[in-house]
Amino acid sequence: MHITIVDDVKDNLNNYRDLLGSEFEMELIQNPLELLGYLNTSKTDLVVLDLHMPNINGFELYEKMRQTHPQLPAIFLTGDPSEDALIKGLDLGAQDFIVKPVSINELIARIKNKVEAKKAKHRRKKDVGLLKLDGYEFALNPDLQSAVVANTNVTLTPIEYKIIHLLVTNPNKIFPREHLAEIIWASTNTSSQNIDTHLSNLRKKLKPFSKYIKTIKSRGVLLRV
Repeated sequence: MHITIVDDVKDNLNNYRDLLGSEFEMELIQNPLELLGYLNTSKTDLVVLDLHMPNINGFELYEKMRQTHPQLPAIFLTGDPSEDALIKGLDLGAQDFIVKPVSINELIARIKNKVEAKKAKHRRKKDVGLLKLDGYEFALNPDLQSAVVANTNVTLTPIEYKIIHLLVTNPNKIFPREHLAEIIWASTNTSSQNIDTHLSNLRKKLKPFSKYIKTIKSRGVLLRV
C-alpha cells in the first residue's frame, strides 16, 4: 500500500515516516500546493490530509483533489476536535476524520481498512465488466444484483444472479449441474429439475443475450463466448 501524507509541519511528517514507514510506502508533502501536481504524475492508494495549513486548508485541498481524482480515498488527520470540522469533512466525502492524538495501531488499521475497501469495490466492478458479443451488450450490477441487457435493467432473483455471475466470470467453462448446486446452494442434493427451472427462467429474462448460455448434454452448462 502506498499513502501520501500532507502536513505543513515538518516534524509531523518525520514522525509519520518513523511510525508508519514499516507498514506503508509513503510520499510526504509539506507544501500542500504540491499535492495536485504529485497526483498527476504518481500513483497512491490513499491521501492523509492535515486540516489547518497555510495558503490552502485541508477542506479546500480535498475539494480540488476530488475534481481530478474523484475515486481516490482521503482521510483527514487533525488536531481540530470540533464537531463542525468533523461534519464538514465527512459531508465533503472524505472516508474518515481522525482527531489527534490517535494510537499508531488504530491509525494503521483505519488506513488499511479504507484502502482495502477501495480495492474490493474495484474488484467487484472489474469481475462483472461489460461484455459485447455480436453487438449485444451485457453487464451485471453487483449492488442491485441485476443484469443490464441492451441498456435495459433486468431484475434477477438471488439464485439467478448467482448462476449468471458464475457463468460470466468463468466464460467457456462447463459446470455440471451437481457442481452448480454445490456452489450455489452448498448442497449436492438439489435436483437437476430445480437447476433447469432456474436456468429456464434466467434464459427468458436475459433474451437475446441468453443464446450464449449453452447446455451441453450429459456434461453441464456454460457461457460460450
